[in-house]
Amino acid sequence: MKNKIGWCDMTWNPVWGCRNYCEYCYARGIAKRFRDVIADKEYKWSRGRTCQGEIANRLRHFVPTLLFSHLYKKLPKKPQKIFIGSMSEINHWKGCWIDNVIERIKLYPYHTYQFLTKFPEIYCKVYDFPKNCWLGVTITKDDDFDNGTYDFLRSDLNRDNIKYISLEPLLGKILSYKLLQYFNWVIIGAESGNRKGKVIPKKEWIEDIISYCRDKGIPIYLKDSLKDIYPVEIKEFPKEEK
Repeated sequence: MKNKIGWCDMTWNPVWGCRNYCEYCYARGIAKRFRDVIADKEYKWSRGRTCQGEIANRLRHFVPTLLFSHLYKKLPKKPQKIFIGSMSEINHWKGCWIDNVIERIKLYPYHTYQFLTKFPEIYCKVYDFPKNCWLGVTITKDDDFDNGTYDFLRSDLNRDNIKYISLEPLLGKILSYKLLQYFNWVIIGAESGNRKGKVIPKKEWIEDIISYCRDKGIPIYLKDSLKDIYPVEIKEFPKEEK
């Protein structure tokens, strides 16, 4: 599916649902809005073997759910950067779901697959992520580094994969910025939407991160959501080893 994310060409969501309750989350609203459409698609794909009402109810409550019609969809023939999981949290997937997705990835080896999680310890488990999978970590504030980031960076598993960090939405000053040197790419973005209590990043928060990344030669991608705060366009990508 085409998207407005910017740093990927398309999204692929074989799983919908998450057990987190982030105040800024957009995905829960999307799932509630389109639950009947997705449930009908699953019902038709399974030729009536899937309970349409059960799927719709799971999506309404955003319970992690494997969608077979999405899992087995055909991917493009032209190489793309594909973000897996804009509608879920991979840490809440069943292990067999991850294995199923990896098997599908192996059928389309010419794409780049971008994963993203708030709990990077999931990457430390014995999953065979192909080299064309980029493994991302979401950090919104300094405390988020304690959610398994250190274990992920120390792990010998998936050591050849590109590792990136998404500071989106940036909700506070990053004090542990020296950890950025262990990543191959840094994304920075502001919270979208208009919720009460929405956090607007300070310009100096962004400047500190950019300055450090420039010093370490780390490519940076600034989301368009930062234009009013930091009106400089930077949209860089990591280099993949062939």
